[in-house]
Amino acid sequence: MNQKIVILAFILGGASLGMFLGFYMGKESGFSEGEGHYASTAGKGDTKEVPGGDNEKKPSKGDGENYSRTDSTKGETSSRRTPRDKGDPSSFRPKIDPPADLVQAMTSPDLINRWGAFLDAVRTLDENNVEQVVAAFETLPSGYERNMEMRLLMQAWAEFDPKAALSYAQALENSESRLAITEAMTAWGKNSPDAALAWINENLEETEANRQGYLPGVISGIASHDLDRANELLLSLEDRNARWQASNLLAQRYLEKGIEEAMTWASSLPNDDPNFRNGLLGQVGAAVAKRDPESCSKWVKSLEPGEGCNRVVSALVAQWSRKSPPDAAKWAGSLEDSATRVHGMTQVVNYWAFKDPAATAKWLNDYPRTEETDPVLQTFVNRVTSREPQTAADWANAIMDNNRRDASVRQVLRNWSRLNVTAAEAWRVANAPHLPVAGGEVKGFPQP
Repeated sequence: MNQKIVILAFILGGASLGMFLGFYMGKESGFSEGEGHYASTAGKGDTKEVPGGDNEKKPSKGDGENYSRTDSTKGETSSRRTPRDKGDPSSFRPKIDPPADLVQAMTSPDLINRWGAFLDAVRTLDENNVEQVVAAFETLPSGYERNMEMRLLMQAWAEFDPKAALSYAQALENSESRLAITEAMTAWGKNSPDAALAWINENLEETEANRQGYLPGVISGIASHDLDRANELLLSLEDRNARWQASNLLAQRYLEKGIEEAMTWASSLPNDDPNFRNGLLGQVGAAVAKRDPESCSKWVKSLEPGEGCNRVVSALVAQWSRKSPPDAAKWAGSLEDSATRVHGMTQVVNYWAFKDPAATAKWLNDYPRTEETDPVLQTFVNRVTSREPQTAADWANAIMDNNRRDASVRQVLRNWSRLNVTAAEAWRVANAPHLPVAGGEVKGFPQP
């Protein structure tokens, strides 16, 4: 069973699903593209043309390497299809009963047994048994729980007949269709990227190719063996949703290769779309921080200060604070850039003050009071107000900027007065008499 789990992880990481001989469900049938059944196209001794295979005429090299959704259509009337109607999904479903033993295994409440049984089926998937495996898949109830089987099926099917797999994927409900399309295109992009890109260019409108997972899937597949080309395609995407989906897939590929490669890639992303770049930095930062906090801390110091760097800092502090808040605090306080340092310290306080307010306050006392540290103190005040209002009031009163200090103190006093108006008002009179009465107009405490 452990072997099955290893194989399953290997497949989902983008590894190739080989074609194996035979299957206990070996009936010669299958799906034809765009139809509701699979029509056998090869008899014994015949050679079946596989889309993207060696016997298929492939587009020229330039079609794939310099793929652009716009440069071939400017000033022309597009001959591509308009976004397709999905039609009746039931018309794409197999017309035979699924194997009873496979269906029984797939109803197991034990996910390892369930996935293991389906994995055994897709490992030997070919044109002779695909209809039966699809029929077994169709017995699973719709929804998130069958996403794993969907990914396995689409990647295995697209290994030998990507167009048929896509026809099935396009007919699914919207909640599943995009996932299925992405997985099928991932397999096709891995095995025959030029053919996959040419098919997209000839058959899809730009919006559909971007939004429904076609281009992100191809980029993910290409990234399994050519990260440079995949990155070039990613940066050519103008649709922000498609670029973000593809970047998430590509980030996983870089991380699989190694954290150094992932950090270098994320750092090199152009800044023409700051939101995109900052988001990717944060995503990669979170993964690197989880795997190797020390490497992530060095990476931060090499990044240009700004929002992207701050997102990496936030990811690292969140990870580090779970294990050792003092170490996270020491590192954040040592950052050279003042804005980055304040951001890091603020993030530390946000985590540490919730767990141990006293230790956090002791650490803060080591830093001189300046307007630069005001946001850090403000974060501490916000964290402890509900539990220790007097401590919060004392720290709020230590904020250097007058407007920020008075606003923070007033907020603490409002909250404190709901618990103990007498104590709150006594503190106000002693420490901030220029501010209004803690609880408003309260008998015995006239407004000054």
